Amino acid sequence: MLEAEQCRLPYAVDFVAECARRIIDARRDSLLSSADLSASLIVVPNPAVAPLLRAALAGVAGRTLLLPRILTLGQIAASAPDAVPFLPDSLRQLVLYRELKSRGWFHDGALWEICAELITLFDELTRNAIVLPPDEASFAAQLEQAYGLRNSQSLRFEAQVVHALWRAEAAGQASRQMATLQTLSRLAASASVPLYALCEGEPTPTEAAFFHAWARRQSALVFVPDRAHREASALPVCGLLNHAWPIAETSAPLTDRADAAAAAMPQSPLQDRVRLIGAASLEDEAAAVASEVRRWLAAGKRRIALVAMDRVAARRARALLERENILVEDETGWKLSTTRAAALVDAWLEVVAADAYHRDLLDLVKSPFVCADLSAEARREAVLRLESAIARHNLMCGLRRYESVLAQEADYPAARALLRRIAAARSGMAMNAAAPAEWLSRLEQALESLGAVSALEADEAGRTLLDLLRTRREELAGEPLRLSFGAWRDWLNRELETAAFVDRGIVSSVTMTHLAATRLRRFDAAIIIGADRDNLAPPVPRAVFGNQAVRAELGLPTGLEAAARMRDDLAMLIANCDEVSATWQTLRGGEANLLARDLATLSLLHRRAYGHDLHVQVTRMRARGDSAGTLMPAPGVAADRLPQRISASGYASLVACPYQFYARRVLGLAESEAVSEALEKRDYGEFVHGILQRFHAQYPLLSEHADETLSAALEALTQETFRRAINANFLEHAWLIRWKARIPDYIAWQREREQVGWRYEGGELARALPLPLEDGSTLTLDGRLDRLDLDADGREAVLDYKAQSKQALRQRLNSGGDDVQLGVYTILQGEAVSEAAYVALDEQPVCALPLDDPQAMAQDQAERLMATFSALRRGAPMPAHGVDSVCTYCEIRGLCRRDYHAESEEGA
Repeated sequence: MLEAEQCRLPYAVDFVAECARRIIDARRDSLLSSADLSASLIVVPNPAVAPLLRAALAGVAGRTLLLPRILTLGQIAASAPDAVPFLPDSLRQLVLYRELKSRGWFHDGALWEICAELITLFDELTRNAIVLPPDEASFAAQLEQAYGLRNSQSLRFEAQVVHALWRAEAAGQASRQMATLQTLSRLAASASVPLYALCEGEPTPTEAAFFHAWARRQSALVFVPDRAHREASALPVCGLLNHAWPIAETSAPLTDRADAAAAAMPQSPLQDRVRLIGAASLEDEAAAVASEVRRWLAAGKRRIALVAMDRVAARRARALLERENILVEDETGWKLSTTRAAALVDAWLEVVAADAYHRDLLDLVKSPFVCADLSAEARREAVLRLESAIARHNLMCGLRRYESVLAQEADYPAARALLRRIAAARSGMAMNAAAPAEWLSRLEQALESLGAVSALEADEAGRTLLDLLRTRREELAGEPLRLSFGAWRDWLNRELETAAFVDRGIVSSVTMTHLAATRLRRFDAAIIIGADRDNLAPPVPRAVFGNQAVRAELGLPTGLEAAARMRDDLAMLIANCDEVSATWQTLRGGEANLLARDLATLSLLHRRAYGHDLHVQVTRMRARGDSAGTLMPAPGVAADRLPQRISASGYASLVACPYQFYARRVLGLAESEAVSEALEKRDYGEFVHGILQRFHAQYPLLSEHADETLSAALEALTQETFRRAINANFLEHAWLIRWKARIPDYIAWQREREQVGWRYEGGELARALPLPLEDGSTLTLDGRLDRLDLDADGREAVLDYKAQSKQALRQRLNSGGDDVQLGVYTILQGEAVSEAAYVALDEQPVCALPLDDPQAMAQDQAERLMATFSALRRGAPMPAHGVDSVCTYCEIRGLCRRDYHAESEEGA
């Protein structure tokens, strides 16, 4: 036998079972004497098909069998005793990097991407048995012919780059793919058992070459699924799909094909088999997926595939299913770079690169892997104390600065111990250029110093990360190329991005996979997640030789072939499932997001033929599939959980949005104090408050001093207060200049105030007052007055400095009682207050804007506060009813899901 025998089968049957039946038939004679099939070899296209085939062989035989080896071509080559050694891809990439860097053709920052593209290209050439022309000139001429250009300098350069590096790689140790082909060629030359092969589609040139080589010594039977098979076309589902997606090019319009389908099949074979579900948002799409899976499980379906074209939507759907204890077995896995383990490495490298920039440092210490040898309570205490110290001292970066500042604080021993561990890890990670293996050793040593290795070993993703680092270190042990920290980190980031993490700990009847992995497999039901034109589309080739004319000229697969392959995959999925649904988001970024072209074509043909387009439009769905919607949150709280103290800002939060108060003050979810990397208006206001308090402590009566003395003193205090901020950021001079311009106006305003009888009494005065509630309990109202003035008659004035305009402050005063600050300060100071005013420091001239009747406002605010808290203690709800001006800067906005509910109301 000189060539392998090819057996083409209809793709709509259970392909694997039919292949098993034919293999048993072919071996029937040998099975009469024994149940031994081991004297043969079966090739499968991917490992997922092997267990299906084993079960099918035993089922067809009707008895226990001694099964043959069932392996992929890669597994056959890897298990061969005389396998050709190969260059690991990691080392292959560095060899190419070294070649590119030595030639100086490209900027260093682009080298890793170019290496990855070239490796993909070279593997594709190998896989398709394509050899480039023998010299650069011939290659350049071939490219020019494909592009339709002549004497193109850029194409000659492209030819030079690709051809030179291709030849350089070919002269070295074989790549994994080339070594596999060479090993398979050796095995075929000594074939001693019959071979059976299951293909996903037409065999590739290298596959066909192996099968034919094997057939020269032993029988070889190759099974190929065929959409054009007459038995498949006779089946209603396949016939309709072939009308929608013709196998061969046709000039027949869609309407004619639809009419032909209706004539051949009066009843639609897809009516209850295919559903196209359009969703208004990501949340709705995920909810639709979860709803379909629940429906199928309730109907008794046990083999369900989630075909993840949109990984974000698939993740959200998985979360909704797991919320209801429906586990999902994920075959495809996630990028290792998206795991917590990889986030630890990224945070550590950021700490190293930016001298412990505070955000990176906190990301690092909050990793569950850091200091895992400590108790959870000790770790939590250390992290909280470190975060508090960083915010309190406004520490932006610098490990030494952190240690120096905390060394002066007696209350931070846990934080200091945590910093010592990080400093020890940092000191052990030198930053001089080194070989990749040395960099990886430094990283592993740092992880050990951070106390993270044991925790990583106990985590599945962590083990995957450590295995990757150790494998790469061993593979690259002899590589002499020295990389800077930046170049090595770029390389490592690419490694983490391309490596996959698969959670093997879940076994479920609901399987998440990708479209190509559904080939040759039967499912009871399947749902394609992300069936829009961007996600459900053939892969786009990398930039090197992405031009379709060039690919066709070289013999590489083109976009047309990739699109045809994807249509075949869709057809096989639909034909081999009882039900198939496809979801997509109809809107993305405020613009229409169209259904994938092939499914849109199928929908149009079905509408023409049967009056139904297969669409199910989802307009309002919730996480549990409840189309009735949900109300905005309005929790009630037991009296013993309500705070017993409230400040002016807390009262303002309660008035603005009760749910905001609930989240901040009852649940304790208020934002923690943050480091100010640049002065904000709030910081500017605090600076000015402190300056004026110190100024008036020195000069309580300005009329006793000259303007020059007062201005000099105020400027000196200003320079001292702003000095540290300016040293950290020169641009803070703008705030300094802004306040210095107000100094003369402020002194003039203060003199006018003294002339009408007011005298400065004090600043930053703490006050507290118990207020009785209806149930006999008390609520303590507290606050801190910016400033208190007295006059000769004993009347008092409470003043609050504001770095705002007069117009903005007037709007606050005219808000109908929603602005509570001056009212609260009047309550706290008492009945002697005859004036309560905001001082507009940003105005020229500086001016005071008073309440019309501070005592009346105080009484109204006190009564409202007591009545509100009395109602809350009785269980009154705290609804989320903030307006835009409140919600825009509210950190609780995501918790109440205001935007989600707003979208739902618009969709209704």
